[in-house]
Amino acid sequence: MRKADVMRVALLLGLQLLIVLQTEPGRADSFDPTSLQQGAAGGNATAAFQLATLDYVGIGVVQDYVGAANLLRQAALAGDAEAQCELGFLYQTGSFAQGPPPPDPKDALPWYQKSAALGDAFGEFALAAMLQSGQGVAADPVKAAALFAAAAAQGVKADPSSFPLQQLQAHFYSVAYQLTGETHWVDLVSVAAGGGQ
Repeated sequence: MRKADVMRVALLLGLQLLIVLQTEPGRADSFDPTSLQQGAAGGNATAAFQLATLDYVGIGVVQDYVGAANLLRQAALAGDAEAQCELGFLYQTGSFAQGPPPPDPKDALPWYQKSAALGDAFGEFALAAMLQSGQGVAADPVKAAALFAAAAAQGVKADPSSFPLQQLQAHFYSVAYQLTGETHWVDLVSVAAGGGQ
């Protein structure tokens, strides 16, 4: 799938998601993030990561990219592998609000390496994609293949030729919807993947 096609599908899914959420109030309307906020404030890395995903996508809380980045950094520095991977995603894409740094794979690389070293499947996938393309690091197809295999063994169903940043962004949504009980994102992805779009 070409990058332009991936972006078109992501845009269509996002628009459909907004329509569905406006016409079908879901469980996110009744989601209370208080326990996650208290946990993050108390230094709980898992709570900080989970709250960061909600802040990033704006489900169950007001969307806040800066808050998401700060919470991801807190969780990543505390050793949360998922947060390390997603912080790498923010650096690689420049997805910071209010004056984002320009995208820089070299800034993403150490976070992906830490995440992959802890065995996080998405961290392995992201690092493999960088090693395969040589983006921000010397290309190493052998190591990339091993990391893609390790990620696949953990259930990451992504073709190494697919657009890896879309997979990482979809992971944000997946975590947020699991926390709030929403299923619309997963349902819309299934519809688009099945050709129902």
